[in-house]
Amino acid sequence: MLKKAFLLAWLLALQICAVCFARMDPIRIGIVENQATMEISCEEDFLLHHQGQERIIEAGKYFLHVEDGRLALEDGKPFGGSAVFAAQEGRKPLYVNKRPYEGLINVILHQEKIIAANHIKVEALLPYVLPPKSMVVWPDEAIKAQAVALRTYAYYCMDNPAGDFYDIMDDDEEMLYQGCDKKISKEAINKNIKATAGMYLTAGGRPIKAVSTSSSGGKTEKGVSIGADLAYLPSVEDFDSDSPECKWEYTLAPFLMKNILEQNGYQVGNMSSIRLTPLGETGVDRWPTGRVKYLIISGDKGSVKISGNEAAKLFSLPSSLFDVETGTPVPQVLKIPIENYYGYEIGSKDITIKINEEDAPVWKNLMRSYHMLSGSRQEKVIFRGGGKGHGVGLSAWGARGMCLADEKITFKEILEHYYPNTKLIGIN
Repeated sequence: MLKKAFLLAWLLALQICAVCFARMDPIRIGIVENQATMEISCEEDFLLHHQGQERIIEAGKYFLHVEDGRLALEDGKPFGGSAVFAAQEGRKPLYVNKRPYEGLINVILHQEKIIAANHIKVEALLPYVLPPKSMVVWPDEAIKAQAVALRTYAYYCMDNPAGDFYDIMDDDEEMLYQGCDKKISKEAINKNIKATAGMYLTAGGRPIKAVSTSSSGGKTEKGVSIGADLAYLPSVEDFDSDSPECKWEYTLAPFLMKNILEQNGYQVGNMSSIRLTPLGETGVDRWPTGRVKYLIISGDKGSVKISGNEAAKLFSLPSSLFDVETGTPVPQVLKIPIENYYGYEIGSKDITIKINEEDAPVWKNLMRSYHMLSGSRQEKVIFRGGGKGHGVGLSAWGARGMCLADEKITFKEILEHYYPNTKLIGIN
C-alpha cells in the first residue's frame, strides 16, 4: 500500500513539473544489507505495518530474523516477506542495531537475508549528515553553501538510486549517515539548513551530482578523476590554506605496506620499488592538478597497478595528491651522548643535520619516477601531499576561506565558484 502511494505521488509530481520530482520525499537510505538478523528496539510501544494491516508492538528489544522463509520478530511467529516499522507520533524513537531513526523503516526479505531502508524526509535528514562535514564556528555563508550542496546530492541520489530498494547506502562517503542521534545535530548548523530550505542546484533541469571534499590542497580536481566527467565539476582555485590537511606527511614501513596489500588481494611480496612521476612534473600517472591517477608497486612476487584513490584508502592517506620518497630517512637532529672521565653518560648534545639537495644520488635524477627499496629494516616510505578527500566539487575549508577573505560573499557566489554552469532552484 505504501509503495503504491509513493508511486502515485511520483507520477503526480512528474505531471506538475519536470524538476519537482527531485524534491519528492522521502529519500530511501539503506541501513541494513544482507544480514541474518536485525535488532529493533523502542522504549515505548511502536508500530508494525504488514499486508495493509497495522499492529502495535510492545516496548522492548526484538531481533528480526528469518524463520521458515519468512520474517519473524518472535520465535514461532513468522509473518511474511516485508514489513514497515515506525515509532508512534510524538513518542520515543525507534532503534535499529542500536541507532535511532526518524521516519519509516522498510524491511524486505531477499534471498533469505534482511535488507532495511530508512525512509526520511531530506530536510529532516540534513541535521544528521551535515555536522560531520562542517563546523559550528564557520561563517554562516560557508555552512549554507554546504547545506545546499548536500541537499542537492540527496536529490541527485533520489533521481539516480543506487539500488532497487534504496537510493543511497548509509556509508556513502558523500553523506555518511549514522542515524538520528541528537548528539550529532547542532543548532548553529541547523539554522543555516533552515535558511536554505528547499534550495538545490540543477543542470539541464536535473539535480547535479554535488559531490564535495574537505580540502583540495590548493586546487580542486575535475570530476573525471572520480568517474564523473561533468561540466559543472571543473578544476578551480581553492582557498583551503587554513585546512589542517592542506599539507601533510605520512611515513610507512615497507613490511606494513606489504601486509596491507596482501590483505587486500595484492601479492607483490617483498617490495622493491614504487613507480610514480614526481609531484610537479607531467606524467601519464597523474591528473593535471597533480593528483595520482595510478602508481605501480613492484616486489619479488610481481607488480600491481593501483589507482591513486585506492592507494589513499589502503594506506590511510588523506588524499590522492601526494609524492613518494623511499630510503632510510635522514634524521633532522643527531643526539650525541656526553660522557664523563669514567665513561658514564652525563648528558647529550643535539646536532642539527642539513643535507644539500645537490648531493642527492645521481640515479634519483636519472630515474625520477622509480623509487627504489633495498629491503633494509630501517627503510621507510614517505608520502608527502595535500588536501583531504577526493578534491572534487565544493571544498569545505575552501568555502570557509572565501568567507574569511571577503565578508560580503554569499553562499550563492561560493556555489557558483565550485559548481559553475548550474542553476540554484528554490530561491524565495
